[in-house]
Amino acid sequence: MSKETPTAPVEDKSLVDKSPVPMPKKAARGDRVVFDDDVEICYTERLPEYDIGDVKAYAAEARAGAEGVFFALVCERRLVPRDIAANVYSSVLNPSLIPLHGKNVIFWPPENGQRFVLVYKGSLGNPILKRGDKEALGWRQEKVMQSVLRPLVGVLQDFRDRDFVHGCINPFNIFDGNQKGNLERVLLGDCLSVPPSFAQPALYETIERSMAHPLARGKGTHVDDLYSFGVTLAVLLRNADPLHGMSEEDVIREKIEHGSYAAITGKDRFKGSMLELLRGLLHDDAGQRWTVDEVLAWMDGRRLSPKQPIKAKKAARPLAFDGKKYITTSPLAMDLEKNPQELVRIVDSGELEQWISRSLDDELVTVRVEQAIRAAREKGIGPGYENRLLSMLSSAIDPGAPIRFHGLRMMGDGVGAFLADHFAMRHDLQPFTEFFTLGIGLNWITNQTNPTIDVGTLISRFDFCRSYVRQNKIGYGLERCLYLLCPESPCMSEKIKDYVVLSPEHLINAFEDLCQKNKAPTLYLDRHSAAFLAAKDSKLIDPYLYDLAQPDRYRQVLGNLKCLAAMQKKLSLGAFPGIAQNLSRELSVVYARIHNQDTRQQLEVAVNRAASEGDIKRMAVILDNPDIYAKDFYGFRDAMKEYADLRKEYHNLKRSLEDQASFGKTTGHDIAALVSSILAGLIILFLAFMFFTNKSIM
Repeated sequence: MSKETPTAPVEDKSLVDKSPVPMPKKAARGDRVVFDDDVEICYTERLPEYDIGDVKAYAAEARAGAEGVFFALVCERRLVPRDIAANVYSSVLNPSLIPLHGKNVIFWPPENGQRFVLVYKGSLGNPILKRGDKEALGWRQEKVMQSVLRPLVGVLQDFRDRDFVHGCINPFNIFDGNQKGNLERVLLGDCLSVPPSFAQPALYETIERSMAHPLARGKGTHVDDLYSFGVTLAVLLRNADPLHGMSEEDVIREKIEHGSYAAITGKDRFKGSMLELLRGLLHDDAGQRWTVDEVLAWMDGRRLSPKQPIKAKKAARPLAFDGKKYITTSPLAMDLEKNPQELVRIVDSGELEQWISRSLDDELVTVRVEQAIRAAREKGIGPGYENRLLSMLSSAIDPGAPIRFHGLRMMGDGVGAFLADHFAMRHDLQPFTEFFTLGIGLNWITNQTNPTIDVGTLISRFDFCRSYVRQNKIGYGLERCLYLLCPESPCMSEKIKDYVVLSPEHLINAFEDLCQKNKAPTLYLDRHSAAFLAAKDSKLIDPYLYDLAQPDRYRQVLGNLKCLAAMQKKLSLGAFPGIAQNLSRELSVVYARIHNQDTRQQLEVAVNRAASEGDIKRMAVILDNPDIYAKDFYGFRDAMKEYADLRKEYHNLKRSLEDQASFGKTTGHDIAALVSSILAGLIILFLAFMFFTNKSIM
């Protein structure tokens, strides 16, 4: 039995911006561009102190009739901004949070294309710590409490109540609000212009999330924000930076070996309540880490018992791997990918299992390792075995760590943003195909012990993706996986590479703009745009995927026409004269299939009339009339039959003419015999009549 393709879960489209793609607007001055009619962005005036990772900040100001100070963040195409999360962010009203004035797609002159832009109202001032400066400020506890702790705890409480995760809490992204040294309160900077936690330094991330690629850390939870907040407080309070000069990998190892609190605070000693707070926020077990409510209780004077840091379980004897010795599992899991051949050796020899069962003496890890080895071997010991084994063993040994596969390091909900970057940068996509096909993500989920991970949603989505990559038809494949796992990603089609397309309306408007600029593609829908529409609203394209997948040109043209007509109709959009007239020029292959010349001319006239009005719906209705094709088919069939009869008669006459001496004699004899028979019959009838009437013929 063939496996039925599952139906993908429906995304909440109420949060997606459905406004048409804005066309370029004429700015008031040559170095400015208009944003939503009330703000002008000066693209020659940079604000580098407000940059978020690779996203650049620019000065902005109100136009005539509006008031206020603004700044803009212009997002990069490869870095998917948090468009949906921005709606939640806008609902949070807190004096320590910079208000979001608006978000939109605008034409960006420096790039000669569209960009997604966020505009904030107000001025952040200066960061309390500049990048490159010593990450140890030595502030007094009273200053930290009054200026940073109290205002930002209120922000974190609001975030918790709305299930919003900031993902970029650090001293570089906390600002003084232009208070010129009188730091009464601070402002928290942007977190929406890049994927979650992309711009967060590894020091401020939990051990597990810091191991993942910055693009693939995923949304995280509010307790991850609390950890970042705890690290920030420690940096403000400590007098020395014990991790100065270390690489990110070395910082992670220090945290694993000594625990986050000890690694971050070093030789600084905090007494009393502040020690209690830092230990609670920097606890490496997410389930034991302090919540916002516990921080608020601590601020009210309630003393909570200090939570001791978790120490990694150590083995009785070390395991030798790749020239190093390991007594704990997390550092070993980090280094497995450095020598896959050595990993295969210690697995095949039984050395790894023996070390875990005897020296580490951890029954749960032992069971997970046995299952991982068995699962990796089930698919055969051949090409790809090393990568399968490495990934599955890494998850078994260190369940909290990210997925490690083919050099990719991803948290489960960070796969989509990482895949978007690979598409945008045209990196090798084969590792992702194998990732879904082999069920690597599902294997990682089964080993999870973190209760904050949404296991059910991840299992469902990875299962859909495994089904999609097995179908190479248009509308499926890795492209469909991208828009399922990363619903905020713009359409990555090369046909609209200079546009930011976030919805079906954006897509059809982008096509219209291309047509108006005489840059229209011959066919509009490709693998990316088809998958994008299928993920956003499958009813717009599912009925036409069969035509789009066919090699016949006329089917592809009709598939494009019908799909765009469905978009125009369902979304209640206006006329698209550019698209309609461009499509009408491609319809010659469709007209060629009409046999009756009069019908063909009538259709062409009617379609061209609809095209001149930009009515794609009407064009589709005219060409999708089954009665026209049925009448044409039967008429053509009758004409073919008549033609066959005439051709047969022609050949018979031609054969007869080949013998000119006898040509016509047989026919003449037949006619003479027939005439003689008729005459004889008439004579007999006449004589009989005379006989029976007793009349003489004399």
